[in-house]
Amino acid sequence: MTKTLITGASGFIARHLAPAVRRIVGGPIAGIGVRPSQNPQFDEWYTANLTDHAAAYKVIGSCQPSTVYHLVGRFHGPEEEINASNVVTTCHLLEALRHSAPDARVVLIGSAAEYGEVPLSQQPVSETFVGVPITPYGRAKQQVTALAIAAARDFNQHVSVARPFNVVGPGSPESLVTGALVRRLRAALDGPVPRAIKIGRTNGIRDFVAVEDVANGVVRIAGAGRAGHCYNLCSGVGHTIAEVLERLLAEVRESIAVSCDATLLRPGEVDQMIGSYHKAERELGWRPTITLHDSLRATWKASESRQS
Repeated sequence: MTKTLITGASGFIARHLAPAVRRIVGGPIAGIGVRPSQNPQFDEWYTANLTDHAAAYKVIGSCQPSTVYHLVGRFHGPEEEINASNVVTTCHLLEALRHSAPDARVVLIGSAAEYGEVPLSQQPVSETFVGVPITPYGRAKQQVTALAIAAARDFNQHVSVARPFNVVGPGSPESLVTGALVRRLRAALDGPVPRAIKIGRTNGIRDFVAVEDVANGVVRIAGAGRAGHCYNLCSGVGHTIAEVLERLLAEVRESIAVSCDATLLRPGEVDQMIGSYHKAERELGWRPTITLHDSLRATWKASESRQS
């Protein structure tokens, strides 16, 4: 029987991945988080920090998973902490798997941030593009991808990489642009009239992909992805942040003034990033199915239920 282990199991993608695994694959599902949890989506729970080498060995030795989804990884913060949560945890996990569960199929999570600045002539960008990341997160994820390639080449581990673009959906955290916009809109609705929010840059073009589609794609990578290979999970369509905000404001249905604040600009933002999902479609039979409009509507409705 297939036994699945999901790290970072309290996070955004994990909350959508666990039900997808249950529906598509079945079998027991274990989760790892840094804090205890009674989440009913998981049959087993391990409280551990995978930056701790011994803890990683202990969890893998006890769990004995046949499939592992490694979702741990900080977006923002000091570069040392970003590296620890992304790179160090991956090193410890892969080493522990080599020792206790060498036949496990592993999916690591990369990022579109690995590509850095991509010329417009190279977009939609494919997995063959060799990027130069311009953010600490992008550099960390590029190292994660290198670890996957080395594990497959040098140790014959079945490790693949899912490379999601801008993930959107119910429960989007504030570290993602849609989650940040939703939080500010909710705060404005709770505040005094006249209502207003401040935002950063709105003309950047991004490739948004629904979290449910990402979860489905990650499961497909575990089942049919090639060891040492990366797979873009994206929509292949670009939208500006202004479009996203406009659609969210349509869901709000109340007047909220919007102004730009230069202090909210994030370092390392690129002008445009659109991905190609053709490799995932060709090799995995995956393609996006949920529109940005529907995903944003679901995101807003979910934030309403969380407020109540």
